[in-house]
Amino acid sequence: MKKHTQKRDLSPLPGETSARERIVITAARLFEAQGYAATGINQIIAESRTAKASFYDYFASKELLGEEYLERYGRHHIALITQLMARSATPEAFLRAWVRLILRQLREKKLYGCPMANLRAQIGDESPRLIAKVRELTHATIAVLADYVLEQRLASDSQSAMVTARRMFAAYEGAIHIWKLTGEPAALEDIEFIALRALTA
Repeated sequence: MKKHTQKRDLSPLPGETSARERIVITAARLFEAQGYAATGINQIIAESRTAKASFYDYFASKELLGEEYLERYGRHHIALITQLMARSATPEAFLRAWVRLILRQLREKKLYGCPMANLRAQIGDESPRLIAKVRELTHATIAVLADYVLEQRLASDSQSAMVTARRMFAAYEGAIHIWKLTGEPAALEDIEFIALRALTA
């Protein structure tokens, strides 16, 4: 006797996004909560309510999906800090706002560390493509900070602005890692303290 298996309904729910968008959103949630390395394609397919064939229509590999995830995160993060800069009257106010935002993410259980650093640590040297994307986005973030340093006249030239910006970014990355290692939210407040020293060095 032939078995009749019920076909999964993969049609979008009312107000739901496209299959491609569901894949990317689901992948981002899983990559952040459990890690890129620990997240398999089958889990992404199941949780995004997507057919396997559709997944491969959009992304030929998990690596390409990882690249899309990084690109979206990078654009969002740069837009966010640019917005904070524009809204802040002084560099001190900008740094304070940045720390407040991170602490709010922590309270809302939406802080998992830096997605770029997390993914880079998990892939080792296995994916030159993803390594290149992480480096590209890191340089882009530092460049945005450097532009801000120059606009605020906290550096005399572009080279010294880049050095200051790199130190500010190091304050962010370092504090995030100390928080992950210790579990102490106070470590996140060190971003403002360390970055301010970089600005006045």
